[in-house]
Amino acid sequence: MNRNIKKTVYKILEQDKLAREDDWYLIQQTLMQMLPCNAGTAFGQVLQGMKVQGISFEAITRCRRKFMEENPQLKVQNVEKVRREEEEKYYLEYSRHIPRID
Repeated sequence: MNRNIKKTVYKILEQDKLAREDDWYLIQQTLMQMLPCNAGTAFGQVLQGMKVQGISFEAITRCRRKFMEENPQLKVQNVEKVRREEEEKYYLEYSRHIPRID
């Protein structure tokens, strides 16, 4: 694993609110900073560069989760509320389809 991932991800998360909300945007910004030559390159070449540099999608999202755990005041409340509502809808829908055993 690349040792600079944590520093790069933390720097992006501190500066960019959208990166705190969207994992794919965070991954894109991290790759643009760590692999500056990938602006117009093919996806396969970007993946090869990630392999050579020791960068993984999981490491980036893991750093985001750890950052948010350490800085709960930066957590976006709106996204959390929407996630909870979606989870509640899922449980309600699931409970309607459970067969009753009488």
